[in-house]
Amino acid sequence: SLPPFFSLPQSAQLYDITGDKMKLLLDFPTIGEPHYAQALPATIIRDKQLKFFSLKDNANPFVARAESETGIQRAGKRVDVEMIAIRSHFAPDNINGVQQGDTVYFHVTN
Repeated sequence: SLPPFFSLPQSAQLYDITGDKMKLLLDFPTIGEPHYAQALPATIIRDKQLKFFSLKDNANPFVARAESETGIQRAGKRVDVEMIAIRSHFAPDNINGVQQGDTVYFHVTN
C-alpha cells in the first residue's frame, strides 16, 4: 500500500495522479538539495533566449529588482507575492496572512 503522501522530503518520488488512486511510478533517494530545479522543453524558449537581460529593462508590473522591492499585496481573495530568487535563496521567505480560499500568485524575479 502507498503512503498517504510522499514518504520523505529528500526522496525523489514520481506519482501518477490520473486515476482514482495515486500510483507510485518511481522512488529513489536523492543526494543533496536539488536547488529548486525546473525543466521544460527547449523548444519553448529556444527562440526567446537572451544571454543577458537587464533588470532595469524588465517592465513587468510585479518585478522585484532587489530584496527591498519584494512584498505581499492583498486585493480581496487575491494575494500577489512579489519575490526574488537568487540561487536557492527566496525572499520573502515567510508568506504570512494567506487564508483558506485565497488565490495566491507568486511573481518570482530570478
